[in-house]
Amino acid sequence: PLRPDANGTDRDAFVKLKKIEDSIESFVDQGTNLYIHSSICGNGKTAWALRMLQSYVGKIWFKSDLRCRVLFVNVPRFILSLKDSISNANDYVEHIKKNIFNADLVVFDEVGTKALTTFEHEHILNLINTRIDMNKSNIYTSNLTPQELKEKIGERLYSRIVHLSVDIELFGADKRSLNV
Repeated sequence: PLRPDANGTDRDAFVKLKKIEDSIESFVDQGTNLYIHSSICGNGKTAWALRMLQSYVGKIWFKSDLRCRVLFVNVPRFILSLKDSISNANDYVEHIKKNIFNADLVVFDEVGTKALTTFEHEHILNLINTRIDMNKSNIYTSNLTPQELKEKIGERLYSRIVHLSVDIELFGADKRSLNV
């Protein structure tokens, strides 16, 4: 379970995230985007993003067709796989390319883990920009401050991620080492 720290850190952020989760179907129908970030690792960014995906699937599964409705993209893995796919077919890249524009909700996890080359930037920008143009909902997670993110991914991509999203920053401690 996702809980704020005992001292109340992130309580407001968790309340906002829970409200989004509770209304995730309308959030996605409206093409809303969410940017969850923190300079602290392990405090729930990816867990919240996955929870949003699960909540959405839970609300739509009974009326869904067999197409891919949600997609989770680990950005560092995608970038590495994308480069590999230049010379060798890559099932991961093909799966993402086949489904990313039709999925209702996509999580772009670990955005900005490194500075992007022109090749990487253009691919990621194309995916995100096309989804935004199609009024598709996205959730982005990052361990970078907004300024660090801008430096890593550039102004164009930064603007689309940060300025077109509900912005929620987490400040809580790393919870990965907790024995719960």
